[in-house]
Amino acid sequence: MSVSKMKRLTVFAFREDADRIVRRLMNLRCVEVRTADPERGAAVFPYLNAEAELAETEKTLGAIGEVLPVLAKYATRKKGLTRRVLRVNREAFVRDGRAEAAMETVRSGLTCKKRLHEIETEQARLQACIESLAPWIALEQPLNDLSTQKTETILGAFPSSAVSDELVEMLAEAGAIGEPIGADKTSLYFSVTYLRSEESEINRFLAERGFLKAEFTDEAGSAKEISERSSGQIAALREEYLRVEEQLRDLAERKDDVEILSDITETTRTAAKLKQKLAKTEHCVILDGWLPTFMEDRVTEALNAYDCAFETEEPTSEDEPPVLLRNNRFATNFEWVIGMYSYPKYGTFDPTFIMSIFYFIIFGLMFADFGYGLLLATLCFVGIKVLNPRAGMRRMLMMFGFCGISSAIMGAIFGGWFGDLPTAVMTQIAPNAVDSSVGHFFASGLWFNPLDDPMTFLIVSLAVGAAHLITGMAIKFIVLCKDGHAFEAISTIFPYWVLFAGLGLLVVNIASPGAIPAGVAAGVCIAGVALILLLNGYGQKNPLQRLIKGLGGLYGLISYGSDLLSYSRILALGMVAGVIAKVINMITALGTKGPIGFLLMLVILVVGHGLNIAINILGTFVHAARLQYIEFFGKFYEDGGDPFTPALPTEEYSEDITNGSN
Repeated sequence: MSVSKMKRLTVFAFREDADRIVRRLMNLRCVEVRTADPERGAAVFPYLNAEAELAETEKTLGAIGEVLPVLAKYATRKKGLTRRVLRVNREAFVRDGRAEAAMETVRSGLTCKKRLHEIETEQARLQACIESLAPWIALEQPLNDLSTQKTETILGAFPSSAVSDELVEMLAEAGAIGEPIGADKTSLYFSVTYLRSEESEINRFLAERGFLKAEFTDEAGSAKEISERSSGQIAALREEYLRVEEQLRDLAERKDDVEILSDITETTRTAAKLKQKLAKTEHCVILDGWLPTFMEDRVTEALNAYDCAFETEEPTSEDEPPVLLRNNRFATNFEWVIGMYSYPKYGTFDPTFIMSIFYFIIFGLMFADFGYGLLLATLCFVGIKVLNPRAGMRRMLMMFGFCGISSAIMGAIFGGWFGDLPTAVMTQIAPNAVDSSVGHFFASGLWFNPLDDPMTFLIVSLAVGAAHLITGMAIKFIVLCKDGHAFEAISTIFPYWVLFAGLGLLVVNIASPGAIPAGVAAGVCIAGVALILLLNGYGQKNPLQRLIKGLGGLYGLISYGSDLLSYSRILALGMVAGVIAKVINMITALGTKGPIGFLLMLVILVVGHGLNIAINILGTFVHAARLQYIEFFGKFYEDGGDPFTPALPTEEYSEDITNGSN
């Protein structure tokens, strides 16, 4: 429920300890390493060069990334929905030789992958050769020995529109011997023999008639012999392909070790990038970073294990420390909603806890349906259990799970049960039950149904909005007081509260005449207006300027009014989901006769409500967040903070069971 206090960390260490210290800080997960300031007094230091290490790890990662999909394809255990995390002692993994064995698996996998590609390419070439030889199978002469000392024989194809006999006659007239070999839908295949001395004239004759010369390899033998040899080669390659695949299946059994190696190598690359942020001297390195104050003892204990000098110091007014939010287990799940907007500026108020409560309530009001909420909560909480998602996805699912609980509660209060599904079923099956106490409960809930009484729901929406806005003003009031500006807080915020109280009394008096004397309500309103005119000009010495600023304060009521009206979207979103659900139930009721009608009813029911849930969850999420960002945060929020991003080991596939140790 606060922005954690941060301290600057500066470490001076021997260069040979740089890697170990950086990795230790990564394992602690509480230090954000910044690019070191190279200027230290009169000296300017260069940065540590880790390009060679970085290039080597990126090369290794490229090989691992290339082979992992291949191993996954041939692994007997396929990837499921649940995220599987391997727990391993990474130090022992490297020390015991498993890392080198995993790297050998990578190299073997790449060799197998390359050979499979070569086999596929060669098979494609041979198959293309067989297909190109198909028209010439009947030709018994060797394809590489068709010519003599004085004659040239070429093979090729004329367009299928030509007439074979006419071509033979024309070739004879031109001084060549044409022999038809075969035909298909596109071509006539010919063997053409001519004297070498007449090659130019014959080639011109053939070109004019669309003749395309066939090209063959230099292999010895007839088309049939070459085709048979190629078929045999394809069969041999197919057997080799199966053997290589079997090798890959064996290698795939060691896929877990390759995944662990991937995480270790990725962590090494991160460490190399961090080391490039260190300034260096001839023998030492200088590390700059930030750490949360509550983790200072842990970092100090870790650094004391090395021959290094370090210090922590409070940030100065010129520093921009990163922002780490600290909230309870409920509010933590809403921090990512803050992150979508902007983190609070360091040293300012963290609104996550208060925002999470209002978000919980507003989401429930906008999506007030017991069935929808229960389904949303169940899917989210079961999803966390089954999928074992990463921290970011887990928090998002937790937040929507809590919002589902809110929707279920509001649905019970306002009579939303997959729209009016229970009432619709009662109408079809037992009409008399609709007027019973059970029917009334399902129709109106514990309080009232917004579809039957939208004005009351609008009042509820605006009341929640008023509480939301006043809470934002109260936060601003408290922040100003803590910063030593109590009179400013009283002058610029308190008068509005007096006026709002008077307006509230007027509303109560209108709703229940005589409950509150009209003069009291009017007097409080007048007092609020007077205080705004008198106090809103705080800081202005000129009476005229003070009055003008006071009038500006009164004009600001329009802004508060427009902000309050924005909460009418709670009414709109709440009714949209209910109306669509009711329409779906009405359509469903039309097809309840007969088995086909029953099946059609189920399809409409499932698909309709599924789409309604999906669309309205998105709309509710967006509009609930908008009310926080615009109306609520606009009253007090100071944004612009940079999220705290500590250096972390990679845990894509595995977790180090010795995390935090040397």
